[in-house]
Amino acid sequence: MPSLPPEINGPKPPPLAPRPPERPPPAWATDARGLLKSGPGRVRVGLTGGLASGKSFVAALWEAFGARVIDFDELAREAVRVGSPGLAASRELFGPKALLPDGSLNRKHVAAKIFKDAKLKEALENIVHPFTWGRMLEELALLQDEPLVVVDLPLLFEASLASFFYPVALAFVTPRVQLQRLRARDPALGKREALRRLANQWPIASKLRRADLVINNLGSLRDTIQAALKCHRRLLSPDFPFPA
Repeated sequence: MPSLPPEINGPKPPPLAPRPPERPPPAWATDARGLLKSGPGRVRVGLTGGLASGKSFVAALWEAFGARVIDFDELAREAVRVGSPGLAASRELFGPKALLPDGSLNRKHVAAKIFKDAKLKEALENIVHPFTWGRMLEELALLQDEPLVVVDLPLLFEASLASFFYPVALAFVTPRVQLQRLRARDPALGKREALRRLANQWPIASKLRRADLVINNLGSLRDTIQAALKCHRRLLSPDFPFPA
């Protein structure tokens, strides 16, 4: 892939961790129509980041600047909507407490389970991710003429999906700031549980190894807005380096 400036704004990230080994994409992840292929005038960005890294804020900014955004998490909710096969499979996997009195998924219960059990987490992903990937491709097909589409995909690296995207953009904060922000948005979350949740994702330094663009969210709100705008303009510039 062409090389890109690794950082958009702010102080330098910490030293990079060793590059994790490449894993092949899961069997359900395909793109036969080339809907994810980027090129001049047609950019398809994979946006990712760790918990409490500001990724959703960056996606919202890009949408405000004119990009179209596909939220992988939002599509994943469709996979377990009331009456869906995905919800039935989740009920089978997690037991009766997986459902709320109204029949919808008990997300707090499920989250507490998967953050403690990697096998349960993988089983849930095998239920949700194939459906979500298919819905993402449907959305991309409707947006074929859009110059910039951003796929907001939290587990881009963890799910071995990064090879489908160029460029990959990473919302960055340090692990210490991640922990602070995660506990600030959920005051009931203890430090040990917060650390366990962070440990369920790749370390941010490993993600830095693979990102093509990094938006540093350690600064002020204004800094992040300016960085997102700069990156948005860069993505749409005629000299943006695409693969040959």
